Amino acid sequence: MARVEERAKATFANTVDMESTLDVTGAITAAAGVVVSDEGIVNTNSYNLIEDAGDDTTGTTLESGKEYFFGTTTGAFGASDGNNAMTFALPTPTRVGEKIKVTNTCAAAHAKLIGFTVVAEATVTIRYVAFDNGVFIEQGVTETGTHGTEDTMVKLADTHGQIGDTYECQALSATQWLLTVNGRNGLIASGDIAVNPGNSGGYID
Repeated sequence: MARVEERAKATFANTVDMESTLDVTGAITAAAGVVVSDEGIVNTNSYNLIEDAGDDTTGTTLESGKEYFFGTTTGAFGASDGNNAMTFALPTPTRVGEKIKVTNTCAAAHAKLIGFTVVAEATVTIRYVAFDNGVFIEQGVTETGTHGTEDTMVKLADTHGQIGDTYECQALSATQWLLTVNGRNGLIASGDIAVNPGNSGGYID
């Protein structure tokens, strides 16, 4: 009887040792010999404040699985407005379904341009769809190529982004993002958003 109990305890101990744990960054850690798939981890509930660029030429590279807030000098709600062009670069997707969300916190209409591009413009494109208060505005697809030459960026005209507007990105493949622009302030109309070559330095202009 004692041997049976010892075996049961040993089995239980091994089971505990083999369990996987989730750390605060969302990474999975497993004991040796255990295969753990992270295929389902696309968002990590990570919220990030983006400070104002300080000029019209500084870009911000976004990371998959994160949600960002921008539009003021510090990115925080209620701070003074930052009136510089903002260019957001999307990473190269590693799997279908990766998501990134950007929310505007600017109390007044953001005075400058808002642009979306990719870090690998030679191979990755952006398919965008724009709405305002649920009404379809327009859509388009960027080109592969070189910043400043081909239409590798999506450009939203100045004074057309305000608090509550969201820009939601989802990977459709390893070479394309879907960008859904959700205007909620009645500021976006036909012609206000389109593909654009931007500047060879990788920022919208």
